[in-house]
Amino acid sequence: MNSIKNFNLKFILILAALASFTLSFVQKITYANRDKIKIAKEVKFSVKVNVADNVILPVGFVDTLKKAEEILSLILSSEDFKKELSKRSFADSAFTRTNKSCFERIYDEDGRVSGKGVYENITRNPNIQVEWVIKKYKNGEKTSVMGFSSFCVNKITSHDYWIQNGQHLSLRFIRHLAHEYTHVCGYKHDKLLPKEHKFKKGDDPAMGVGGIVGDIMLDWTKKGII
Repeated sequence: MNSIKNFNLKFILILAALASFTLSFVQKITYANRDKIKIAKEVKFSVKVNVADNVILPVGFVDTLKKAEEILSLILSSEDFKKELSKRSFADSAFTRTNKSCFERIYDEDGRVSGKGVYENITRNPNIQVEWVIKKYKNGEKTSVMGFSSFCVNKITSHDYWIQNGQHLSLRFIRHLAHEYTHVCGYKHDKLLPKEHKFKKGDDPAMGVGGIVGDIMLDWTKKGII
């Protein structure tokens, strides 16, 4: 009996040592990567997940989400994100109509929504905490809509049909969360745009932010940063 207890104790100690080594290794990678990324403003993006009872998440969801949170935090903090978003301007009717003051209406000299202003609104909170609700869409019936959110409410609701392994899931998480958080910051899909321009990233803040975040992630991947 004592030998079994001793074996279990040794096994637990080994697991603890491995966990400590793994955490240290991951931290070293993260810190090494940060040295290659110029930081404009420190921003941390974290998610609290609320999953409906009838939703089955893919294996490794927790690890994938953790990776997505870390990378999205780095991207939002980066000079690359600030530089690319600040270059843009968006349709002048993209602001949500509300009297709430969770964001500032910033326009450029041409009367369009300023990309620099979008950047300032998205990064104004250095510690972004969002509730992510994942629900089954109409008993499994699919839709092209991945999710939705409301302005000035730190909550993103997503349908489960696209949350599956084998689809570069961390990249999809990052783009989706960035897109929806842009809506939280007061920007809507501009219904007044001509049909040929609707939901194109050139004139839509949420699509623009999602596109920039995705492009930066792919660029950093090619360069071996992440």
